[in-house]
Amino acid sequence: MSIETFSGMAARVRDIQRQSPADYLGLIVGDIILRLGRHEPIEGVETPSILDDLSSSSDWLVVLRDTVIFRVAPTGGAAGAVLEPHPLTEEIVHETEGTWKGYYCSIRPGDAMLLIPESISVVWWFIPVIAYGHFRLWQMMGANLFLYGIGYVTSPLAFAVVYLSSVMILASGGPYMLRETAIKDGFLPRGRVAVGKPSDVAALELATGALLRLASQKK
Repeated sequence: MSIETFSGMAARVRDIQRQSPADYLGLIVGDIILRLGRHEPIEGVETPSILDDLSSSSDWLVVLRDTVIFRVAPTGGAAGAVLEPHPLTEEIVHETEGTWKGYYCSIRPGDAMLLIPESISVVWWFIPVIAYGHFRLWQMMGANLFLYGIGYVTSPLAFAVVYLSSVMILASGGPYMLRETAIKDGFLPRGRVAVGKPSDVAALELATGALLRLASQKK
């Protein structure tokens, strides 16, 4: 377990230009930037060009969204985010459980966020239907159930072939398969995200979905 503290001057995302690198990252209005890679957050306010030069290899952004702290890898920079000063009224203490875990982020505009882990547990390979349900990929879950049903009423051999085929597809495709399925379900790919503890995944998805729906209602 490790502990990080944040205090002083942060930066708040005041606006996001559509189809910009910042939009692709998945930043949304209201996000609080606690760390800006090698730079202080306030530097992104005073010198916006800094956002153009951020590198995913060394310049992780540390973001506070609602009550969740996470990291974003700014591949291609974060231009398009308009930042404003945001003084932290008190010190923020964040505990992580071991190493930060990486996820592929997808967002369904005005609706929801989906985080898919960069590596899929072997356990999921043998239960594809539950795996798709766990990641809220309902269309693929329904398609698998439909094929299982056809195989079941046809013959035990047909069911075995369908089941093993679904296992092989998920096992060979892994996260890529899940990401492609998410796109078909209306999720748009965004940047890589990392969280410090497993419970942050669900909390981040819920908080982001709520903020996206609120922003959609205001338009």
